[in-house]
Amino acid sequence: MGHTDFDMNIMRNIILESQHLLKKSPDRIEDIVSDICGLQYDPNPTIHLNQYMMLWNRKKDFKAEELDVAAYKEFRVTETWTFKRNMFFVPSDEYSLYKNATKGIVRWGSSDESWLAAGDSPEMQAVERELKESLMEFDGLSASQIWEHLNLSYEWNKYRREHDNSYNLPIFRAFYRLVRRGDLLTCGRNPGTFREPVYILKEKIGFPDWTNDPIEEKQAIKCILEKLIASLGVTDPVHISHISGYKTIDILPVFEELESEGKIVRLPYKIGRKYYYIHSTKTRLLNAEAAEDGCEVRLISPMDIIVRDKAWLETFFNYSFTFEYFKKKGMKWPLSILIGNRFVGYLDCKMDWGTQKFILKEKNIFDPAFNDHKKLELAIQDLAAFHGAKEIVERRR
Repeated sequence: MGHTDFDMNIMRNIILESQHLLKKSPDRIEDIVSDICGLQYDPNPTIHLNQYMMLWNRKKDFKAEELDVAAYKEFRVTETWTFKRNMFFVPSDEYSLYKNATKGIVRWGSSDESWLAAGDSPEMQAVERELKESLMEFDGLSASQIWEHLNLSYEWNKYRREHDNSYNLPIFRAFYRLVRRGDLLTCGRNPGTFREPVYILKEKIGFPDWTNDPIEEKQAIKCILEKLIASLGVTDPVHISHISGYKTIDILPVFEELESEGKIVRLPYKIGRKYYYIHSTKTRLLNAEAAEDGCEVRLISPMDIIVRDKAWLETFFNYSFTFEYFKKKGMKWPLSILIGNRFVGYLDCKMDWGTQKFILKEKNIFDPAFNDHKKLELAIQDLAAFHGAKEIVERRR
């Protein structure tokens, strides 16, 4: 059985509904974050950061400060390292699940589990206890404030700014271990280009210790993989591996187990050269009608999970883009234009926070059938308003 164009529309709808991208959701932030398996934190300040853009595209009437309140005041979502050892916001009630499931993911030559184990010693544990005791009286400090409090500002600056490893003191390593392990949580971010994190001991807010959770790593991985399959809509082990950092060979048996339990279903036909899977709760969508062309516009951040795997994106949406993250001058930050279930092109935007001007640097439409320019203009106006812009400036090419 081969797939038809109509089948592909259905596949796209399953993907986009699973990601809350067909229709904006009225749900709570933590529920949306749970459904889409987290928001990747990214510090690039070209426009609002990726985590805010992901929610703006998914949550009805979303304002950036809502995430700050949920993450740093009410701790309904929490920053931590998960997939590919990158920082994500995850629901606080799933924090333990994510930590147990992703502690063994290897990147940059190690996993969090092996990195922590390699530096563990009675001496390091004593330094960690000393550092924690010195922070007990505070409700939140940045790293620079911590070292100022401990009269170690000079040493910290030599180590961090001058890259002098002779100043890599045990207490600095203890700090990184406490942050990475989750003993120090982010409770705020200071104003500025890269929003310096503010830390608090988990005991100060009554946050549970995930290392005491009874769930085993193998079971946690199985739970997370099932959540990822549901959140991505239509996927396969290679796609999951690309998104998460798990090795494909390691998750193939988990797919087989989930399929045998009836939790996921392999589609009975190939798309391209591969078989794909959907979660059993999505099978009802296989017979749904395709979305009509009058759907809302989404302007997708390049760090959004929906566009992170270019091969998968090309397979299901016949769309791709490139950008250079580390280029200093003239760097594009392309926002992919999603209308209904079609990607039609991208915008290159920049927010000038000083002048409060939203700058539209480039508008590139790939789809020759696209003609709803008024709807796109309204979406750009909404995006500028989300940034608090007083003016939209369009640069002519």
